[in-house]
Amino acid sequence: MAEERLIDDDKDRKYKIRKNADGEEELVIDESGEEDGVEIPVFEVPYADEDDEDAAVLTPEQYAERERIKKEEEEARAKRAEQLLETAKQKLAAGDMEGAQYDVSRAEEYLKNGEVYCLMLKAYTRNFHDYTALEYAKTAADGVKAHASTEQKADLKKCSKGLKDKIAEVKAASDDLSARNEEKKTERREFFAAEKKKAQNLFLGAVVPFVALAICAIVLATNMFAAENGAFLIATIVVAAFAAVALVFTLITARKFLSSLRNVRLNEKDSATKLGREYEKSKKLLESLNEILNSFEENDIS
Repeated sequence: MAEERLIDDDKDRKYKIRKNADGEEELVIDESGEEDGVEIPVFEVPYADEDDEDAAVLTPEQYAERERIKKEEEEARAKRAEQLLETAKQKLAAGDMEGAQYDVSRAEEYLKNGEVYCLMLKAYTRNFHDYTALEYAKTAADGVKAHASTEQKADLKKCSKGLKDKIAEVKAASDDLSARNEEKKTERREFFAAEKKKAQNLFLGAVVPFVALAICAIVLATNMFAAENGAFLIATIVVAAFAAVALVFTLITARKFLSSLRNVRLNEKDSATKLGREYEKSKKLLESLNEILNSFEENDIS
């Protein structure tokens, strides 16, 4: 127990490495603070959040130099990004949207923050009045959502009237396309349902006789040599011939029945008609515009 208390008492003390009279290294408790003997300097090794294999083989001087260079590079990148953002703002104010887009895209290579993505969103939407570069605008909106501050998002809200007007316009057009698309679907649905029922009845009318004739032909075939006068053989041939004719009708009616089923399924797909494709395009545009709006405004007006 005495030894354990000694260890507990010693664990908070300072230690140092020194050489004794025989030139051997030993670890001693530094109680007096005296500098007896020759100390071996112990350097503090910095630890990073991520593994840094190079740091393990660098001397403190080399590590410090590397960090100095890294810091200078970061400062240079930030300065270059700031310059590009300033020119992008000037071009945006002057109406040079292409130039603003180019400069802010280059600034993103150096810096990824809320200011970059807010300016990028304005540039690619021409201050929320043009959406031809919609995919680039959506990418910028993702950056706004992830990096922009509350103040930066509030600034976007102030100038987003054009976006909200566009959403209202597209929503009205999308609702109209949806209504007309559903109306046409309903009309075709009644027609295709009737065609399907008709084709189904024809198919059943062909397949039932075929199955019956096929069974009879098989039964007769097993006994076609039972009669010496060949009566069963002749009957087998006749019934098989009728079964073959019934098979042809079955295949024809089956094709029509499958075609009617296909029409019923296609009628429910928007992509199968021009009107439906227009509705899908309008709906996708509306979703994209709302994604952009929601990147800086929580309320969805759709």
